[in-house]
Amino acid sequence: MDIESVIEKIDRILVDEFELEPGDVVPEARLREDLELDSLDGMDLIVALEKELGVRVDEKELLRLKTVGEVHTFLRAALAERITA
Repeated sequence: MDIESVIEKIDRILVDEFELEPGDVVPEARLREDLELDSLDGMDLIVALEKELGVRVDEKELLRLKTVGEVHTFLRAALAERITA
């Protein structure tokens, strides 16, 4: 899976799961302040990401991330680690 398809999947999950506007899901968007996601939404996001991407997501690490771009970076690294493991 290439980087662009990972980013597209993450963004699609955010739009579909949380009824966000696609134009609002940009790398600099803050998860809590801009997209208004709370900790329960964070748990829902983890479940959706694990299901869609087939990668185990550490909930403590993901919940520390502040922006959509940080989520992209975190998951790209997790997927790369899984591929090289």
